[in-house]
Amino acid sequence: MKRFFINPFTISLVVAALLLSGLFFGSLRWLDDYTNHGKEIIVPDLHGLDEEEAEKVLTDKKLAYEIIDSIFVKGEKAGAVIEQTPEAGSPVKEDRKIYLTINARSPRQVVLPDLRDVSLRQAEAIITSIGLKAGEYEYVPSEYKDLVQDVKYNGEIAKPGARITDGATITLLVGKGLSDETTVVVSLRGLTLEQAIDQAHAASLNIGAALYDVEPQNEKEKAQYFVYKQEPVTGSEVSLGQAIKLFFTTDKKMLEVPEEKVEIPSAEEENLWE
Repeated sequence: MKRFFINPFTISLVVAALLLSGLFFGSLRWLDDYTNHGKEIIVPDLHGLDEEEAEKVLTDKKLAYEIIDSIFVKGEKAGAVIEQTPEAGSPVKEDRKIYLTINARSPRQVVLPDLRDVSLRQAEAIITSIGLKAGEYEYVPSEYKDLVQDVKYNGEIAKPGARITDGATITLLVGKGLSDETTVVVSLRGLTLEQAIDQAHAASLNIGAALYDVEPQNEKEKAQYFVYKQEPVTGSEVSLGQAIKLFFTTDKKMLEVPEEKVEIPSAEEENLWE
């Protein structure tokens, strides 16, 4: 037995076994230290904290964070955490990254598309797809039934291209077709397009084509143009909802030309005809 233990080969085996055991248990110890085996951190509740507050809480807990999204939630504090992953109370390891969604400081805005002369069903689909809601419908006299004539937002006519709060409710002005009633075309001469639209709607009429003697380059330029001619002309008797074609210019001399109109007979003249 003594000869066995002093045998160089046996000694080598024992030394190798001891070394392997040391490496094995050392590796286990290193893995435990590296992965913090058995050491867990409970994720704190960050809801309602702003970024600086959340960062301080997480740093104290030896956790990291990353903001992955920003959405607007009405009623929540601007810039505050509204969602987190992992959720509060979850056990995690040190240096684990917590993913945060914060409340935007202002609502997202969407651009209103041109819905005029679009069918009601198609307009509803477009509105939903961009994050708006169709609320009330106002039916107005129009040559074409069930086509959108205009859009209102906060009680005012909204132009295509207007920026509207995401999730807002708008009102669609929908054509109900021409009625049997008639009205007299009012004069829109000298008015801007916006003013003409208001006057036409007040008279149960609609605006059709808008033609410019020189095409404006942008909306600011367009606002400087005014009506110098219209079809049908002032005084014409038309059905409710009739579309009026307007001609625009910036040349004030065009207003010096007498306006073409249908003369409406006075009561005395009507009595003479009778």
